[in-house]
Amino acid sequence: MPEHVVPRATASLRLGLALLTGLTSVPALAQETSASRPVTMTPPAWPAPGAPLSVAQVRFPKGFGTRRIYLDAGHGAQGNTGNRSVTCEDEEAFTLRVAEDLARRLEATGHFQVRLSRKSGERVPYPSRLNAARKWNAHALLSLHSDARGMASPWEPSPGQQCYRQDASPGFSVLWSEEADAPLRTRRAELARAIARHLGRAGFRHYDGVDYEGLYATDSAQPGVFVSRVSEPTHRRIFVLRRPTLPSVIIETHHALDFEEAARWREERTLEAFAAAVAQGLVDALAPTAPPESSAAAQP
Repeated sequence: MPEHVVPRATASLRLGLALLTGLTSVPALAQETSASRPVTMTPPAWPAPGAPLSVAQVRFPKGFGTRRIYLDAGHGAQGNTGNRSVTCEDEEAFTLRVAEDLARRLEATGHFQVRLSRKSGERVPYPSRLNAARKWNAHALLSLHSDARGMASPWEPSPGQQCYRQDASPGFSVLWSEEADAPLRTRRAELARAIARHLGRAGFRHYDGVDYEGLYATDSAQPGVFVSRVSEPTHRRIFVLRRPTLPSVIIETHHALDFEEAARWREERTLEAFAAAVAQGLVDALAPTAPPESSAAAQP
């Protein structure tokens, strides 16, 4: 039987529920203080409500031009809806929602053209997605997903609705595959590390990889990055990582079974910070020699 997961503090749960049910703002929590000593205010850590995220300006080096980004909304193939979140949202619905938002923000910079792998209601096979990216001569392929980790317990976000919950493993991860020739391996690694680096700078927490043991190796160059090894059996190596002939990564945006983290991914600020970090990661990877001091700024 799954182990019991103890819910977080009542105030935190109340704030998370407010976000998940569509409220755009929530009141700040009052700090209980002692009159005998001063209060030190420290920002909460991600994914707690109110944990800060920064939306950095994206800097484009002179001559960067326009890059073509193929954005895969993970899952959505026939019989493949992905995981179900702590609020019973199918992963395919989450990834499409976030991919559409990210595409809009990337294109708003004027430096990216974006194509989505699927639209609402479409069932697109994964080989067709890779063929479309290749025929379009995309410069990079990003596949968006959410993760489901650890031993989860059933719970009801609303009466009569049962999902699973596990609040112990939050954070993003970025995956790349070493199954390629040396130049492509290098470009994949650079892309994964650049995106993870800027996600961390924005305030997102990286996943420690505890549940990845035996699946992916830890990339020692950048926290939050993991490698699909060529030594693994083929059925355990991910198609959209190993098969593309262009730089490709999977971004596991968060742990979908974590109540607070799922709530944060309903916030506009989260989407803004995510888009800025991904955009800067793309710039770093696709124009890695550009000097930062000669860059022009744009908001995603």
